[in-house]
Parts: sequence; C-alpha cells; structure tokens
Amino acid sequence: MKINWGHKLVFFGLSFMLFISFMVYKISTQKVDLVDDNYYEKGVRYQEEINKFNATPGVESEVSFDLNKQLITFKSNAPGLSGKVLFYRPSDVNLDFETTFAVNELGEYTFVTTPLKKGVWKVTFEWTLNGKLMAAEKQFVIE
Repeated sequence: MKINWGHKLVFFGLSFMLFISFMVYKISTQKVDLVDDNYYEKGVRYQEEINKFNATPGVESEVSFDLNKQLITFKSNAPGLSGKVLFYRPSDVNLDFETTFAVNELGEYTFVTTPLKKGVWKVTFEWTLNGKLMAAEKQFVIE
C-alpha cells in the first residue's frame, strides 16, 4: 500500500490529538499546592505580619541554622521567652507543622532538624511579650 499525502495528514492529525490529550491528562493530574489556603484574608492582614516582625524594641532575637550539626538555634536576650515554632515547606503543604518552644536560662532554644525531609524550609518563631506579638524567621535548605 502506498502512503500518499492524505494518509500522512490523517496520521499527523491523530498523532497531534493524541499528544494534546496526553498533555491535558498530565496537567490535570499534577498536584498544585497553593501558598496558603486563606491567602486573601492573610493579604488583608499583611500589615499585622509586618508589625510582628518589626515589633521587637529592646528584644534582640536571632535564628541560625547549622548545616553540619543539623541544628536550628533561636537566641534571644529576653529570658523566659516561650511561644510557637512554625515549620513551612513551600513545596508540600502536608509537611508543614507547628510546635512550641521555650528558651533556657541562656536565652537559647535548639531544634534538631534530622527528622525534616530534604529541601527548602522556612521556620518562624512567634512569641508574645508585653501584649505584643513578635516573630523572627529564617529560610534554610536541608541537603
């Protein structure tokens, strides 16, 4: 059987439709995590977010990450500080979690990062001092 231009045109058309169908299937089954479920409400209250990171007069805080020891260290000059720690994973909402913290008498809190999966993480320390919500954050990569 001789293949003429009509057969080639039909073959190309069917191949193209099959390719487009495959791409639509792949795109529709891809998991897409939004940054936040309540992004609109969070956007409206964004000034509160700015204020809690800037509301640290007289309170010095630092978040550091040691890749070799796999430790996150929070240091503060305010003794007896306690609050919550939010671990945020931009690529997978299922890995996000929250825990509490309290600094020791030296003003330090240490968290071991060995149970965390490899990738980009953002850790936010939040605490209340004198009725004001305050925060410090750090982004790091576990390899």
